[in-house]
Amino acid sequence: MMKVFKQNNKLAVYLSPEAAKELGIEENDDVDFFKYSDKAFLFMKKSEVANLLAGITSVPQPVIQRGGDYIGVEEIAVLKKLDTIRYPQRTLEKINDILNAQEKALLQQLIRKKAVNPFKKGNVELYGISKSIYDKFLMRKKPSQGEASPSVQSKPIERMHIEGPYAPLIRSLEERGYLVVQTEAEAGGVSLALEDRIRHGKVLGTRSFNKRFYIVTRQFFDQHNPAIIKAMREGASKVAEIADKARMPEEGSRAILYLLAENGDVRERRKDSFTLA
Repeated sequence: MMKVFKQNNKLAVYLSPEAAKELGIEENDDVDFFKYSDKAFLFMKKSEVANLLAGITSVPQPVIQRGGDYIGVEEIAVLKKLDTIRYPQRTLEKINDILNAQEKALLQQLIRKKAVNPFKKGNVELYGISKSIYDKFLMRKKPSQGEASPSVQSKPIERMHIEGPYAPLIRSLEERGYLVVQTEAEAGGVSLALEDRIRHGKVLGTRSFNKRFYIVTRQFFDQHNPAIIKAMREGASKVAEIADKARMPEEGSRAILYLLAENGDVRERRKDSFTLA
């Protein structure tokens, strides 16, 4: 039993001997509170925090099922926090800055579920959200009752109608679904022109190790990503082989592969050679 009482104009908590024994708390132990929900906190010894961070202590939470994936509501909140960090800055140091102790424990659970995938880009370890989890829990839109979800192929192409010096590049992106940009100036100009679409996930982009910028429409990615994965499961690893099996342009395949690599779903073993994570 725990009882709240007033002492020196402050509220204090009385912890019963039974509760103290159950928690392993003794006189002069350091304890702490960690926010669990709007009206609930976790109470534990500070020495147990390391176990929590390592994911040894499981944190019960309501769970949402979508397809074959089960993600807790608190885990979804952690995923949303991760998603606020741009990929190049999504390092462990940056993550530690925005997550509290409980959220760090949940992050370890997400890594074990492969909902979050640590991967290296150069000498830096970054953290990507699995595309399957991202689509189901962060980007998922429910169709109206009785209305079937349209296939990617049936969606009309969204015309961008951008004017200015980068209009030719954007028209190329619109027509082919992907774009390879050679310079930072061009990439910055295109990104600025498409800022709203990028913010809403309608246009995706990444910078590869060859210093080129690959930009694709969400429609192009969703349409061809399954064929890319299928080709890799059938043994294809080189970009040319994957593109041939997926029946799509080589640069378009490379663009999707780089995006998947950035998200931790595939790994580039060597130049133009990829493997499933």
